[in-house]
Amino acid sequence: MFEEIEAWQRRCNQDAEARLYASETNFEFSITVGDEVVMCCVEDGEYTFRRITFGTAVPDVNLVIPPHYWMQFMQATPPPFFNTFNAMRAHFPEVTVEGDELKWAQFVGLIESVLRFARESQSDICLSSQKSYDVSAIVGRYIHFASSEEKSVVYYEESGNGKPIVFLHTAGSDSRQYRYLLADLEMQQNWHMYALDLPYHGKSDPVGQWWNHHYRLTTDLYVKWVRHFIQLLGIERPVIMGSSMAGAITLYLAAEYGEEFSAAISLEGGFDTSGRYVPWTNHPKVHAGHFLQSWVSGLMAPHSPEDMKRLTLWQYAQGGPGVYQGDTYFYSVDWPNVAGRLGRAKCPLWVLTGEYDYSCTPDSGRKAAKALGGLFIEMANIGHFPMSENPALFLEYIHPVLDQILHLK
Repeated sequence: MFEEIEAWQRRCNQDAEARLYASETNFEFSITVGDEVVMCCVEDGEYTFRRITFGTAVPDVNLVIPPHYWMQFMQATPPPFFNTFNAMRAHFPEVTVEGDELKWAQFVGLIESVLRFARESQSDICLSSQKSYDVSAIVGRYIHFASSEEKSVVYYEESGNGKPIVFLHTAGSDSRQYRYLLADLEMQQNWHMYALDLPYHGKSDPVGQWWNHHYRLTTDLYVKWVRHFIQLLGIERPVIMGSSMAGAITLYLAAEYGEEFSAAISLEGGFDTSGRYVPWTNHPKVHAGHFLQSWVSGLMAPHSPEDMKRLTLWQYAQGGPGVYQGDTYFYSVDWPNVAGRLGRAKCPLWVLTGEYDYSCTPDSGRKAAKALGGLFIEMANIGHFPMSENPALFLEYIHPVLDQILHLK
């Protein structure tokens, strides 16, 4: 299974990012595939690989990957759910971490970087195409926000003219995810677009005396925030579009408040969204910014442009302490208990899911669309963050949907 480990070691030592990881720490871990084991040692800025005998003592962190999964992972373009270790581990219980989970969480970025170079070199990286965008048309504003007893100041961006559409960002991120929809010339001609930073996110403030309690998003609070924003700006029956946790709340809004919207578009929204609420996203011994970048990177497709993926991850690394964990409380704890009680959507509904999304899989999106009476579209060659990881490709999927909405009676 482990062929050419010398070339693998050389790629790690020649890559600028991998060298940055190696310059910051000394660490070793092992990878077990069947009865073959490779030890990776990082010391004094250098990577060293060696084979060790199966059954002998391994380091504090040992990754276990069955051979048939490793073969899928090693493909030049891995199929869905095999593109990173975290993706495989989330989807296949046979893929495990043995030993010290805390150390795995502390060094997950380095580990994923090493695994990536088992199959690729720097020359494989693709960058985004030079599609025409007009970011200068995007205007940002602050507003006073008081959807409950606690007040805040929230930030939003808008652009374009036409039918109103409100964009909602994913857990732990902000409205920057929609920059290239707001900047798309065709979108600007037909749509008045709004992209909100929820309280605690992006440029929006937390609410009340946030320093005295843990932030935990719930279905009720989420709905209050979204509806209050729309009412505050006087937006009449907009299209509502959200991704990931926002895809979930879009399903709820379509079912419970559909009469307030002309249509709903749930991106990466479904009912079975457990498994994202974990301690490592807000742990005193784990750098949340580093961990989150690795935690969500496998949700993106290998086809997506490298620079767009990196911007998506950069935004994740900038979230406030505990914000991602508070969001995933809604997404993985509260929402699954609410979702099963929803009735049919009260407005036209579309559910779009990327084939590489293992957090909310295409099957989960398909079931949600069927349960609520919506239309389902599976998006090939894209993952959990379609609007930010590959906006040009996503626009090819979303323009036909939006054209249909424009012609609804």
